[in-house]
Amino acid sequence: MGNSLKWGGMMLALLAGLLLGFALTTSAYRFHLLQFPGRRGFIERLDSELKLSPDQLHQIENLLRDSHTKMEKLHEDFQHQHDEIIYQTHDQIRALLTPEQQQTFDRVFSHPPVGPEHWHHEHGD
Repeated sequence: MGNSLKWGGMMLALLAGLLLGFALTTSAYRFHLLQFPGRRGFIERLDSELKLSPDQLHQIENLLRDSHTKMEKLHEDFQHQHDEIIYQTHDQIRALLTPEQQQTFDRVFSHPPVGPEHWHHEHGD
């Protein structure tokens, strides 16, 4: 009995350690304390494989910087559209309700939180 209890405790400690490590790593990526290899790693690989000239390297860095800026703008535009749809749907649901239902709806289902800080959480990501 004591041996199985010892093994159970070790397995529980191992599982807790794995879960803690996963949670900490996920948080570090989410809050940008750790980053996936990005532009810099890609540029270094391009340079090492293709032996780029300094001019080529500079032009590629500019292209990637511009591309990154465009992608950020695209993400912001998407996020804004996403938030607008959430609010419109909320308001459309409210419009279908009776005045009594609207009072309860307003109390229980206020406008949902929107924006990048809420979007991932709200969708279970």
